[in-house]
Parts: sequence; C-alpha cells; structure tokens
Amino acid sequence: MSFVERVVPVSGGDIACLERTEGEGPTLVFCHATGFCKEVWIPVIEELSERVRGWTALALDQRFHGRSQGFPADFDWWRLGEDVRDVAVDRRPIIGIGHSGGGAAITMAEVLGAGTFSAAILVEPIIFPPSYGAARYQARAEAAARRRRHFASSDAAFANYHGRGPFSGWDDRALRSYVAGGFKPDGDSVTLRCAPESEAQFFLRAAGHALWDRLGELDLPVSLIAGAGSDTHPAGFLARQAEQIKRATTEVVPDTSHFVPMEAPGLLADRIAAVIDTVRGDSN
Repeated sequence: MSFVERVVPVSGGDIACLERTEGEGPTLVFCHATGFCKEVWIPVIEELSERVRGWTALALDQRFHGRSQGFPADFDWWRLGEDVRDVAVDRRPIIGIGHSGGGAAITMAEVLGAGTFSAAILVEPIIFPPSYGAARYQARAEAAARRRRHFASSDAAFANYHGRGPFSGWDDRALRSYVAGGFKPDGDSVTLRCAPESEAQFFLRAAGHALWDRLGELDLPVSLIAGAGSDTHPAGFLARQAEQIKRATTEVVPDTSHFVPMEAPGLLADRIAAVIDTVRGDSN
C-alpha cells in the first residue's frame, strides 16, 4: 500500500499530509519535530505495516514546514495544536504520535479538546517548566538560523548530513526521507522547505507556550519516550515530566539520542503496535 498526498485547509493556510491505510481501525496522527517534515515518519509507518494491520496513518507537515503553505508569519505554539485538531477531526479513535515540537503540538491538541486522542506516544516533547529559561531557546534559535539552506543536489544534501552531528545515528531510510520531503528543487540545486529563519522563530516562540502548567489536564494513556543519549530529556527529567501527567509511562531507549524516531524506527513501530492493540481492546 502506497502513501497518498493530501491537503487539509485549516485556519490561516493549508496543511500537507501523507496518508496510508492498512485496513479498518484507529487513525494514527504523526507530528514531526521542528525543522523536519512528515516524510521522516515513513520508515516508522513502513515498519508498523510489517507488524500489525488495521489502521490509517496520517503524517502532517507543521505550518512553515514541508509542503504546508499560506500561513501568516505571526503565530504562537497553540496554533500548532489547533492545526493538529483540524487535521484529526472526525477520525476517532485517534492515537497521537509526536516527536519533540510535534510532541508538544499533539499535547496541545488534547489540552484544547479533551478526548481528541484515545492515547498518545510522545518522544521527547518540548514541554519544559518555566525554569528552563528563554536563553536556552535563544541558543537553539541561533543555531537553527545558521543552517545551510542550499545544496547542489539531493544526493549532496544526503552526503552532507550522513553520519555527522545530530544525524550521526539516523537510519539511512529516515535521512533519505527527510531529504526527499524537506528540500525543494531550486534551479539546478535544492533548498530547505523550512527556512532557517522560520525554524529559528519556532524555537523562540516555544519559550512562551506554558504547556508545562497544563499537563495535569491530560487524562489519557501517555507513553513518554526518550533516548538514553538525549541532550534535552535525561531520564531524571523524563520522570519529572511523567509526574505531571495522570496516566503516563516512561521508556528510555538505549543507544539513541533526541532523534529516536529516526534512529530506531522499528522500536517505535513496536511501541505503536502495542498501543493500537490496547486501544482496540478498550473499544471492544
């Protein structure tokens, strides 16, 4: 079964989605990390198709990312949660699956509309207490603004990232998918679809969403996952995050970093398959 490209109109613009159906069952809404794109979920979804049937996967490009377009420059992170809700409407039961900034967007969607999801899997969601401090977001924004935006070709972009820096542990399938979805043709070269200045704005605006103070409103099974080598979610902080949520479990994945979905797509597919089974059991 192949992926189908879809566009969902939401407030302010159009959200681009990839959809794949493997039989009748729950909808899985996938939301990527800041600076990336919906295609990074393809290896996870393909691995899932080898484990269990009976689901529809819907991976979205957040505003200013990938092929989503038409949004005004001014926004706050709660708009990201509204985008997720608009994409997911009338598809229950729904399992929300988000990574990093995408994990925050999934959480916001549930806070904005309790019962949007039957369960959630959040991989290192960008939800920190106020003490985290705006200076840390500023540093990440400055790093994002320096990203190289042009490459001679998709192959050149892949070669530049492969085995280096934050991409060093990535599954090759995930990196190929990122390059395919995250860059657009630009004359004889390719250019990032998510402009560095847009990515920087995402990090700067993350400092003001105050989602930490609303985690206690969540009342659904939440799986919190982090990489053992994470630079944002060490095990102690993951446990502290879980303490804010009524029905949370935690898992620290060995030999991974902040980028668990891209480094261990098979493991994440296993975890999603288990949640699908639980949601099915609850609905019987």
